[in-house]
Amino acid sequence: MVPHRYANMNRRLANLIAIIILSGCLQPVDINTDALGGKVIISGQVSNLEGESVVTIGLTAESDRLPYPVSGAIVNLFEGDELAGSYTEDPFIPGKYKLPGFAGIAGNSYHVQVIMPDDKTYASVPETMPPDAGSITPYYEIVAEEVVNGEGNLAVQDFVKIYANAVLPSNRYIRWSVEEVYMALETPDPNAPVTPPPCFVTQDAEPQVIVLLDRQYLGSNDYPDLYLARREVDVSFMLRHYFITYQTSLTAKAYDYWRKVEILVGQNGSVFEIPPAKVFGNVKNTSDESEEVFGYFQASHQSFGRVLLTKDVFPYILNFNDCVGGGVMSFPLPQRCIRCLSIRNSSLERPPWF
Repeated sequence: MVPHRYANMNRRLANLIAIIILSGCLQPVDINTDALGGKVIISGQVSNLEGESVVTIGLTAESDRLPYPVSGAIVNLFEGDELAGSYTEDPFIPGKYKLPGFAGIAGNSYHVQVIMPDDKTYASVPETMPPDAGSITPYYEIVAEEVVNGEGNLAVQDFVKIYANAVLPSNRYIRWSVEEVYMALETPDPNAPVTPPPCFVTQDAEPQVIVLLDRQYLGSNDYPDLYLARREVDVSFMLRHYFITYQTSLTAKAYDYWRKVEILVGQNGSVFEIPPAKVFGNVKNTSDESEEVFGYFQASHQSFGRVLLTKDVFPYILNFNDCVGGGVMSFPLPQRCIRCLSIRNSSLERPPWF
């Protein structure tokens, strides 16, 4: 099976994918979202990479909107039958729980236990971490492409496109994803005693894209020029903007889950196509297995690569409003310029490599 890319989803279907990923982050599956309100979503992973073991918890909304994050849960990771660590909630992003400093071990079995604020307990089915993840070297190109704008007309838009040269792992099932991290600044208040600190925004570069590979019949380990994501050029490129590409070895069950989600993304709403069904993961209510729970917790072996873009790499001058006077300012100022923590998935915590 070769990687597939799907797009052109309607807004409601895109929201459902975002629910399963829940990240950004990330991604059930009945088009009628009104019937899905209040369903528990637990998604995440344990990884061999320190800092990449994350769990997100939420409840589906009653209508076409993002899920509600769940704060105050107790999230425990088990290695075999032993408690390996407890996730802590991100102080800036409700519903996101992290396990910094922990690195999973290939061949070991992991599962997560979540105790919700209402004392209901959920647990994932144990997964064994795959043996290796190969390697990945990302690169980018800056292009102008025709798109359909909000008025339904063709327009030319600038994009950054992310590619990678991959050396595949021995593991059969692989997924690729691209995360972006960029800096956002607030407009300084001339009367304030100190300059406001920067925010750091972490999100999926193109969350509706799922890139998978079953390498069963692929003889070579080299997989060059793999197209992974496209990102519109906007104000976020005025300062340092990183793209991190992940090559993830999956278990067969995790691959099957993401394959079903991939099929969902490919649905275009045509009445001539098979209606999508709900996609359930591997998380269950430990006292009531009849409860519908969405999301998937996976044991992932990962490798990654990172590229940095600044405004100087563009073959033209970026002239966006960057909130501090470096572009064309607009008034009244956007909310992000007044309070950068208003940007979704933003934090005051600077990544150690940024």
